[in-house]
Amino acid sequence: MRNPRPRGLVARFFLVALAGIASGADEAEQACSVEGDLKSSEWRSSCDAAIAQEKDPRRLAQLLFGRAYAAVEQYQYDQALVDLDASIVADPECANCLHERAYLQAELGNYARAIADLDREIKLSPEAASAYAERGFARTFSGDLAGAYEDHAKHLELKPDSIGALIARGEAALWLGRFDDAEADATLAQTRGKAKGDEKAQSRATQLREEIQLLRTTSKGSKAGRCELPKALDASGNKVLIGDCTRAFLLAKSGEAKADALTIRSTAWTVLMSLPDNAAVDLRVATGLDPANHRRYINLGFAYLLSSHSWAASREFDRALALEKSALALAGRAVARQNLNDSKGAEADALSSMDLEPNEAAAWVLGDLAFESGDQESAREFYLVIYRMGSRDDRLLERLKELGVTEPGK
Repeated sequence: MRNPRPRGLVARFFLVALAGIASGADEAEQACSVEGDLKSSEWRSSCDAAIAQEKDPRRLAQLLFGRAYAAVEQYQYDQALVDLDASIVADPECANCLHERAYLQAELGNYARAIADLDREIKLSPEAASAYAERGFARTFSGDLAGAYEDHAKHLELKPDSIGALIARGEAALWLGRFDDAEADATLAQTRGKAKGDEKAQSRATQLREEIQLLRTTSKGSKAGRCELPKALDASGNKVLIGDCTRAFLLAKSGEAKADALTIRSTAWTVLMSLPDNAAVDLRVATGLDPANHRRYINLGFAYLLSSHSWAASREFDRALALEKSALALAGRAVARQNLNDSKGAEADALSSMDLEPNEAAAWVLGDLAFESGDQESAREFYLVIYRMGSRDDRLLERLKELGVTEPGK
């Protein structure tokens, strides 16, 4: 869910770790080097052979790290976790192994586990700037917003010339309502980006300054109750709602109330601003602030579906269902599984969802699966269910027409 990592930086961690172990590192570097062609069968065979033959625990840990890194880059997360767990068993003080496992756990939404690994890494390497940056990321989505700011501030302290660290601290300041501090960081990042000719940094800083203006602009009056869902659903509404919901979030006393404000703001980001990525960030923080509420994970799951991240969506629906079995979570997971070509899983979830409470999302999955399999009678039945629920979607009407239903209202 994040931008690709700079491989050169990871490679330096890998080589530095190997350099401090034993002679003969050259061969091992070639075997599992993260700078190699990670997708080639030759790279994998060479790496597998080196791991099978290695007897030194510390060198073994680094080789396992290299194979795990390759697996992460190819989204083979289960295999990566197996290798990273094994690398840390082999060498409990393998800082880069801990860092990689933390990165992966954060990608999987297991922020508490990520933070635990980063705590260990920082104890081993207190000056590791990237560990603070990664922990700041994990703390944000676990709901520890003050801790996240502290980590990003430490990252900048260790890397004072980093424009990215400066922007990250500014973004972290927004979650605490420190708008002036955020504006100062964004302005300085913009200036430094211009001086260095870094157009990407300038663009990020400019976007941050625009966002700061939105977040701090509120309706007249002091009532936080102006953050209301009907306003967020009105595409012609005033963008000031984003600031009103920000104010509601900052004034709220409980995690649940803060999460409610972020949930409404996420809708405003999507409907009023067409910024689904901002919406997803708000919903991720909402799950951290109110982790026992299954609806938070359902909301995040559907946000991921809207941005075509079905694998991530399925994971969030799993979390929701672990807390409470609901028709909406099952329907959402059915959609995600259908997108991931798991037809049997999608059908099972959709049927279970319909048994609990008939709904359009599950009916669409069942209708489409039946249509694609050539079962026109079942497809027609499910599409008519959707029509009777009130949908007049163009694709629905076209599909019914294909199935011989030209006047579904009769």
